[in-house]
Amino acid sequence: MVSSMPAVSVIISNFNGFKYLPKLVETLKAQKGVHVELIIVDRNSSDKSDLFFAQHTEIKVVKEPAETGLVSGYHAGSLHATNSLLFFCNEDMWFEPDCLMRLTNAIDLSKGIFASDPWQWTYDGKTWIHGGTRFRRCFLNMTSLYPFRKYNFTSDLKNLEQTPFGCAGAVMIHKEKYDSLGGWDTTFFLDHEDVDFFLRGWREGLICVSVPEAKVYHAVNVSNNKSIGGGRTLVGKRRYISGKSSLLVMAVKHCAFWHSALLFFIFFSLLMSQIISLNFKRFWWSILAGLEFLKRFNRALSYRRNLGRQVKWAHQFFSEKKFQEKILS
Repeated sequence: MVSSMPAVSVIISNFNGFKYLPKLVETLKAQKGVHVELIIVDRNSSDKSDLFFAQHTEIKVVKEPAETGLVSGYHAGSLHATNSLLFFCNEDMWFEPDCLMRLTNAIDLSKGIFASDPWQWTYDGKTWIHGGTRFRRCFLNMTSLYPFRKYNFTSDLKNLEQTPFGCAGAVMIHKEKYDSLGGWDTTFFLDHEDVDFFLRGWREGLICVSVPEAKVYHAVNVSNNKSIGGGRTLVGKRRYISGKSSLLVMAVKHCAFWHSALLFFIFFSLLMSQIISLNFKRFWWSILAGLEFLKRFNRALSYRRNLGRQVKWAHQFFSEKKFQEKILS
């Protein structure tokens, strides 16, 4: 008799995460109501990760350089997925037994729901750190694609309420729509890749929903002090360079002309402020970000040219009434 349980391909990005792998795999194997295919993309780990893999031959292991970044690893893993539902996650997590089942039940392509976003707590389960996203009005937020909105996680969202984007650290996506949208943009290293992906989905009328009862426990930001490139570069430095570069890339891909011009003006203002304050290290990192942007420019421009005439720009996404934070009086 063929089981009617849904099947999920879990794609895990691992970089020197041996200490987290036993609990991660244990809680994934214990998931109720779903069949789980485990795919770990190991980004040239130098710890004992390979010893763990040798003891768990049921796991598909894919190798990917650490320098390429999180979503390049995700992309490499997705090429080996055999199921119609993809769950992307970091290695430094563990899950409640019904997490994947709740995320799976939330997906409904007949309603345009192609992705589901779990809620996250710290690894010890004591502090809530991620729920549904809402936008808060602000003035010139230099880390947002739309400078007049901040991203704010809120616990006010109800089950299956729409959220503008899921968190790339742990999110379920229907493979059919993942493929039709072109998947993750692999020029991103870490940060902003989820905004880019779900903005593309929003353009196609696709919906991501928040699932409060799908619980994830996450050791946030443990990767920042890890080294890549043979130990020459800290992940934190690479994130800064890629993050600034990615904002400019998204300006080209997703923003109306005035909006793009504003983001470039903010970037050059940042350079000037770093010179004035004699912050030469960050100034150099920002120059590197600009050079990286130039390498990514043609691909971003190609995406923009393929949008056609009837385009919904990013400022419309960030101004959608349903995505705005409710201010209590």
